[in-house]
Amino acid sequence: MRNNTSIARQLKENIFKLRGEGLSYRKIAGQLECSKGTINYHLTEGAADKVKSRLGRIEWRKLWRFCYENGKNKAKKIYGETLLRKKGRAFLYGRQGKRITRKDRMGLKHKTTKIFQCLERIWPGIKKEKEVFQAVNQWTGKPDFYDDGKPIMTPNVRCKLTDEVVNAKGNTVQVDHIDGDRTNNSIDNFSFVKDWANHMKSNAKNYDILEERLETMLKTLRKYKPKDRLNNNYKIDYTDE
Repeated sequence: MRNNTSIARQLKENIFKLRGEGLSYRKIAGQLECSKGTINYHLTEGAADKVKSRLGRIEWRKLWRFCYENGKNKAKKIYGETLLRKKGRAFLYGRQGKRITRKDRMGLKHKTTKIFQCLERIWPGIKKEKEVFQAVNQWTGKPDFYDDGKPIMTPNVRCKLTDEVVNAKGNTVQVDHIDGDRTNNSIDNFSFVKDWANHMKSNAKNYDILEERLETMLKTLRKYKPKDRLNNNYKIDYTDE
């Protein structure tokens, strides 16, 4: 719907009139003191709808994406492994990437911490990448074992958040700052966790906040989750893919 200013100015009518006389966009813009984009808006079929659509995406971006945009097909993550010492860099310097600047080091709380000092927290005695030592439980600090009694050896460790035995070199496992402070690279702040569990913890400053949020989510799910598990339309799968 046009406003009073638009009606009084008669811009739309004048654009069509001058264009009908054979004038170019540039000459029309000069006579009417408007932009060529405005002329295109009125003369080009579908231009108005396109502009309105763009405004809708800007002002209601999240709602627009939910209603109209198809999600991009993400490439399935291919499993790979990384050297433990390279993984340790993300913890040690508070950021990921190969290039670590002097500014990055200056912001750290423990500038003398070494990567293998952190790894020794998980596998006591390890000094080299290829050495094999028994892992300790990241909660108790005691030697850890599989359910069948066999010791958990390098590079395997029990995830601190899921209690699942994982390969620490795998790209589904991440190093984590326990207190959420990326500048706190103390040895006691180092841990290995599953990537999806780390994502859940990422905005929580500590385990107390994480626990509170998880309890709230569980309480809500248990309150409203459909009781009929046979109805596939409402089936919720909590397993890790």
